[in-house]
Amino acid sequence: PDRPQALFWDELPEGTVDEEKETTDARTFAAAQAAKADALSAASNAMWRVQHPQAMPWTPPSTKAKVKVGAERLFEEEKYRQLIRGKRIGLITNPTGIDSRFVSTIDKFAEAPDCTLTALFAPEHGVRGAQAAGERVETTTDPITGVIVYSLHGRDAKKRPQNKPRPSMLRNVDVLVYDIQDIGNRSYTYVGTMKLCMQAAAENNKEFIVLDRPNPMGGNLVSGNVADPKFVTLVGWAPVAYLYGLTPGETAMWLNDYYKIGCKLTVVPMKGWKREMKWWDTGLPWIPTSTHMQVPEACWYIAITGMLGELLAVNVGVGYPYPFAYVGAPWMDARRLAAELNSRNLPGLYFRPAYFKPFYSVYKDKLCEGVQIHILDFDKVEPVEAGIHLIEAIQKLYPEQRILYGGAAATPARQRARVGAFNKVMGTTRVRRQLLEGKSAEEIIRDWSKEREEFRKSRERYFLYR
Repeated sequence: PDRPQALFWDELPEGTVDEEKETTDARTFAAAQAAKADALSAASNAMWRVQHPQAMPWTPPSTKAKVKVGAERLFEEEKYRQLIRGKRIGLITNPTGIDSRFVSTIDKFAEAPDCTLTALFAPEHGVRGAQAAGERVETTTDPITGVIVYSLHGRDAKKRPQNKPRPSMLRNVDVLVYDIQDIGNRSYTYVGTMKLCMQAAAENNKEFIVLDRPNPMGGNLVSGNVADPKFVTLVGWAPVAYLYGLTPGETAMWLNDYYKIGCKLTVVPMKGWKREMKWWDTGLPWIPTSTHMQVPEACWYIAITGMLGELLAVNVGVGYPYPFAYVGAPWMDARRLAAELNSRNLPGLYFRPAYFKPFYSVYKDKLCEGVQIHILDFDKVEPVEAGIHLIEAIQKLYPEQRILYGGAAATPARQRARVGAFNKVMGTTRVRRQLLEGKSAEEIIRDWSKEREEFRKSRERYFLYR
């Protein structure tokens, strides 16, 4: 059944709810609409449960998982279940929000008899994961549950960026629940979305629950520079290391403390997870966290090549069967680049000469020469440091290609866009400047090593797991 249109607060008559200057009449109208929406939503939820006694008309498989995620403990253990009993739930999630038997957290809340799912909030790629990287996500209705889906990665009616829930989106919500699998990478937008939702919860006196999940790379790997506090964006959401070695729940605690958000935060922790666990040690099913993250190993590869990929001067395997594990361009010499990189003896890595033709993205349908990156030891590899070596090696061998400007053929507008994207991901302008000055990768890495180690130690006070 369709959800009541009263839940579409953005579609109320113009002037009904003025976020800047609400009149008494408007507040009264909004309160009446909220009460009506509550009643209709509860009735709609009840009807949905009658028509869908089981969200999935099949039996989920048994599990051999060694780790129980927060989404399971919330519904199975009374001490956590009471957090949502009798509450109206706003759920921030995407396809990765599942339990060890593939059951969606959306379905769990939609079926729950003791709480009401009143709103979904969509991060980058959307609640169902259908949008490409950077693509605008629209506010709409979820076709399966009929619940309103508010976009947190789009633009509002006035074309302003819409990344944070507005008060009107939270009037029908008591508790915001966050359940998204992250990859432990500062440039990934999901934690940036979580931070903004925590701020909205604090500003609107809402509770905030994080259903914790593993860091796929484990909880010990800290790699890369710490972002400049003045350089905070959605793809560089805090002054943490590029790979920061925390779970979503631990990160929420760090954010709440560092930014003094004042959020009424509860983390439902995992059971059985240890910091030394890589994803494959958990026994949990891997759901792609975004379009090109088809396997958990991609978490390491994107940390090596993702920064370079922002420049769009070379192809980093996007448009080819193994995204982020290839680097190439028509003007490269595969054997020459492989020899240069292998001579650096980067821990845990081997670079194989490779020849490939991307099906889409940079250099679509053109034969590229370059390397395939092979991770031989996931315990030894230092992904971000390896990524700086990669950029410096290409810059050294092919200075005429101007990769740090977006490519030799880049227009001024493209240069500004690509340089801006690279600096945002790096969380600073310093790294690009050092590369242009001819600094070696080792010099650049030494320059950030002190701040990285200080962050590594400071984050330990937020550990929920050992």
